Amino acid sequence: MGQTITTPLSLTLGHWRDIQTRANNLSVEVKRRKWQALCTSEWPTFNVGWPRDGTFNINVILQVKDRVFNRGPQGHPDQVPYIVVWESLVEDPPPWVSPFAHPKPKPLPDPAPSPTPSAPPISPLVPLCPTEPPRPPPSSSSRRPKPKTVLPPEDSPLIDLLTEAPPPYQAPPPQAQAPDSSDTEEEPDSPPDERRPSTSPVVGRLRGRREPIQEGSSKLLPPRQGAGPGNQLQYWPFSASDLYNWKFHNPSFSQDPVALTALIESILITHQPTWDDCQQLLQTLLTTEERQKVFLEARKNVLGDDGRPTQLPNVIDAAFPLTRPEWNFNTAEGRIHLNLYRQLLIAGLHNAGRRPTNLAQVRQVTQGPEESPSAFLERLKEAYHRYTPFDPDSDEQRGNVFMAFICQSASDIRNKLQRLENLQDFSLQDLLKEAEKIYHKRETQEEKAERLRKLQEAKEEKLRKEAEEKEEKRERKRNKELSKILAAVGQSSQGLQPGKTDRKGDTRGPRVDRDQCAYCKERGHWVKDCPKRPRNPKGSARQVSRLMALDED
Repeated sequence: MGQTITTPLSLTLGHWRDIQTRANNLSVEVKRRKWQALCTSEWPTFNVGWPRDGTFNINVILQVKDRVFNRGPQGHPDQVPYIVVWESLVEDPPPWVSPFAHPKPKPLPDPAPSPTPSAPPISPLVPLCPTEPPRPPPSSSSRRPKPKTVLPPEDSPLIDLLTEAPPPYQAPPPQAQAPDSSDTEEEPDSPPDERRPSTSPVVGRLRGRREPIQEGSSKLLPPRQGAGPGNQLQYWPFSASDLYNWKFHNPSFSQDPVALTALIESILITHQPTWDDCQQLLQTLLTTEERQKVFLEARKNVLGDDGRPTQLPNVIDAAFPLTRPEWNFNTAEGRIHLNLYRQLLIAGLHNAGRRPTNLAQVRQVTQGPEESPSAFLERLKEAYHRYTPFDPDSDEQRGNVFMAFICQSASDIRNKLQRLENLQDFSLQDLLKEAEKIYHKRETQEEKAERLRKLQEAKEEKLRKEAEEKEEKRERKRNKELSKILAAVGQSSQGLQPGKTDRKGDTRGPRVDRDQCAYCKERGHWVKDCPKRPRNPKGSARQVSRLMALDED
């Protein structure tokens, strides 16, 4: 019997309703697809030790939070709600997070008294940069005793120490170092951060490592200011693992152009790739036909001197070249060209992702039986983006989205929304709030089963009563027919033939001859002289009629 490995990411996705509730309490909004994309594709590239499956280590979360809250161009304001919610899961863990939460690291005792104030204690799992290099205790020997290390070994795959931005502290001047002549003579050219371990084998777009540049060697870094000496920009291309993860953990452009466009846009803004990087990225994530369509749409957005799209080939080729240009990212002019190229590429991706108008596909998007109204509205807007050229958030499409949300909701929600008064005065957000109220007031499975059971019992009781009434009618009919049969038998026993009575006006029997008795049918005498006739026949007939009437009652 197989076992499923539980990770922080799968745990949060399995309790997504709790995540949304916590986000609402924090006055932010999070989306499931972006939550998963940031955890698996974006935050691991920050190079602070964030694994693809997520983590509940508060130190790693805080380092990602610092990167997200960066006020410079390296910040990610769109990711603020997600890292804030993730941090709250560790600071105030729900019951399903507590067994997986990391214990808070305890401060390590100082190995020896230091004459100068030292940095706060550092966790051995997620090391931070100290404000000053640790100073060893004074020793009479020429070699300094090696202090107890709190950093991971060189081959540890945990994290890189630094981020892409310069550290927030100033390196101490050389004269501020401890006046240890033996130390100075032994390591005269050692930089302040020489105790940092060498480059870790963490895969991804490593952007934060700083090392002394050796003579005759160069490092390829992404274009970042301050990554090289003299605040010069250096270059680091995409790694194969980055491209592999982006390709196989995201839908193709033909399946979901909105999701892949959002991913590429995030990469272009975050990593600031060069022209060659853009071509490599597009060749990995798009097919040949898709790339040609994106290039065609991007070149349509090149603006002329009048601020409108131009048709001049030289202007278009200068802004969005199809062959490798000579743009140097270390110059201001080269960076301007690259920024414009990336903006045009993003516009081309958005335009190429729009499919021919197909409102039938939009109408097929219906709310699932257990789907929340907010998730359904998000899917409905994605369908508008994917299958129509319309913007569902625009005022022109407000009415269409409004009606589609009502008509394509679940049956119980739709029926209650249609009965709302002054529905034409509602905004889409007001309608969503009403739908959320109806959704959360739904009966549980037990209540639904109880209601169906009562309906079934009422139906069976009604059918039983109808069957009893029919049986009573049949019984009355049988009794009536039996009474008629008994009456006929009584008449026969009294000498009266069926269909004949002795009362005037009643049906009479066959005619008799002149010399024939009407009673015994013998000849030679009449009925008044018939010896077989009883003395009072009228009274007997009257008594038989009374018995027949009683039988009929």
